[in-house]
Amino acid sequence: MTLEPQSGQFRILVVDDHAISAFHAVAALSQGHGQVRWSKSASEALDLALHWYPHLIFMDLHLHGTNGLALVSRIREKWPVDRPAPKIIVITGDETVQAGGDLASLEIDQLLLKPVSGNQLRHAAGLAKTNAIGEPRASTPRAELSALCREELQQRLPELEVSLTVRKRKKAAQILHQLIASAAMCGESRLESALRSLDSMCRQEQSPGDLARCYHAFLETAGEFISREAPQ
Repeated sequence: MTLEPQSGQFRILVVDDHAISAFHAVAALSQGHGQVRWSKSASEALDLALHWYPHLIFMDLHLHGTNGLALVSRIREKWPVDRPAPKIIVITGDETVQAGGDLASLEIDQLLLKPVSGNQLRHAAGLAKTNAIGEPRASTPRAELSALCREELQQRLPELEVSLTVRKRKKAAQILHQLIASAAMCGESRLESALRSLDSMCRQEQSPGDLARCYHAFLETAGEFISREAPQ
């Protein structure tokens, strides 16, 4: 018998090494009636998938040290033939990703672009609309999300600057994707806008001078956010 998403036995696995996105996803999905677990590494996710047997997996595309699609391939390969295969939804902040051959060959059921709202997550999971539940509030206070965003921003800034300095724009884009998702989750529109402008500059292969000016404009916005959100 196939379990419905509303069943208390329905199991959802969130695989994401991006703390803010994962925090939000787990909180939103936990408002349903199923069981939700979070894994932040490929090895942990593979072990959990093959022992806990989730019915639905939300898979981040860019995991530290591996690609989410490679992990999906391993899960599909090792999944027991006597168990119904899980539904897999890929989540990514990379707007250039399309539902192409790799996704189709791995039987990816859906592709969602970050930032993903709680309602989008629940809809994709098949949770009943009659639950009338909105964005997670008490379980994900903005102050806590902002603190995580501030910490992440401070940690990633040196790496971002090095990537831009040595013109590793692909690496810079990966960092920017995560920071954009964080800013969006926290509702920090000015910071998100500055990050998107910098990301656009990286993609357009602008001159070093134009990129530097855009980066310094972003730093001003980032500095204001860090200063404003820092605990007194």
